[in-house]
Amino acid sequence: MGYALRALGPLVPALLICAFALPARAQLTLDSAIQLAQQQDPQTAAALAAADAAAETAVADAQWADPMLRLGIANLPTDTFAFDDQPMTQKVIGISQKLPRGDSAILARERGTNTAEAGYAGAADMELVLARDVALAYLAVAEQLRVRELLAKNRRWMQELVGYNRARLASAQIQSQQLLQSQLALARLDDRIAAVEGEIHRARGTLSRWIGDAAWGALDPAPPAWRNTRDWLVGQSLPVPMVLVEQHPAVAASSARVAAERANVALAQEAYKPQFGVDFSYGQRERTPMSDGSDFASVMVSFDVPLFRQNRQDRRLAASRARESAGILQRQSLLRQLHAELNAAVAMAQTLERRRTEYREYLLPQAEATADAVLRGYASNTADLEAAIAARMDDIETQISAAQLTYGYFSALARIRYFRAVDLDASLK
Repeated sequence: MGYALRALGPLVPALLICAFALPARAQLTLDSAIQLAQQQDPQTAAALAAADAAAETAVADAQWADPMLRLGIANLPTDTFAFDDQPMTQKVIGISQKLPRGDSAILARERGTNTAEAGYAGAADMELVLARDVALAYLAVAEQLRVRELLAKNRRWMQELVGYNRARLASAQIQSQQLLQSQLALARLDDRIAAVEGEIHRARGTLSRWIGDAAWGALDPAPPAWRNTRDWLVGQSLPVPMVLVEQHPAVAASSARVAAERANVALAQEAYKPQFGVDFSYGQRERTPMSDGSDFASVMVSFDVPLFRQNRQDRRLAASRARESAGILQRQSLLRQLHAELNAAVAMAQTLERRRTEYREYLLPQAEATADAVLRGYASNTADLEAAIAARMDDIETQISAAQLTYGYFSALARIRYFRAVDLDASLK
């Protein structure tokens, strides 16, 4: 390209300025965007609060019912309302206590504990989903910023080409048609940049869902390092082991919900057992002409008799078992879904990495060499302007495609990181 630059003369200053200058220090990076989103996320905080509530409720549900205290007067004669007139008149104090039905208190606590565990695991899954979604939205903005940068680089070249052709037209070295061609190419490029600006605003709007007004500030478009994820990906073959998703928080939440339903089944079985109650009372009497006024004490044991089971206990037990079966099937479906998504992300990342290598090693150098050769031909009047512009546009489109492959690759890595596959794989070794 050096020979062509010397031949084009006035184009040299513009062609040397080949990069769209970004701020030396970007205000927002991908990692800081994720941290900001986590700080502002109400959904995860709500899930944690709900899990805390379930944990507290589990303790409360395991307690015995509060005892009942009874105070009263028994057998008071209504003709005299005197306590020492009739021997059966008593001032009574009593207390009754209902006992848990079988092991229902223990099972209620187990159910609540599992529900709380499901809530905490669900909140952990929400954090991973949030990090993934923010990363995808951030990378979408960064990709369009990079495309705009490449188009801006080409526009400077095209703008100088228009000036160069205007000077050549003034000296009668070219016809006006060539100047019009370069002006039309510049106008089309401006329209392309305007379209990309629209995509940038749309992508920023999506990102603002999680980080608010910070999405409209300066963003660092550089892809993240994620070296551990990239190194992990190199050693993977499809399909990846199912064990990599079995320990995922979403699966843990599903397993905890199944355990809670299993406790519900056990609670429904406890409903077939009688529930006991104990009642103690003490009656104080006054001395009368007919009685020495001895006090009375009573102890009673009560229990219900679950006789009518068909439409109560039987149906509740059947419903509990059905919910447990549904939870087990949902967990199996979730495992398959997550495994398929992880395999798809790994396959996509591996494919994009191979294509990136092809672009880096062959397509990018070839496109640049072709644009160079045609540019030299135009400078020496052996190639027309249309071919020079087309070759230049092919070069820039190749660079844009390479950039899109890069951001697509890191988007696939963001999906892989949602599964924490790297950490889990390391823990298995």
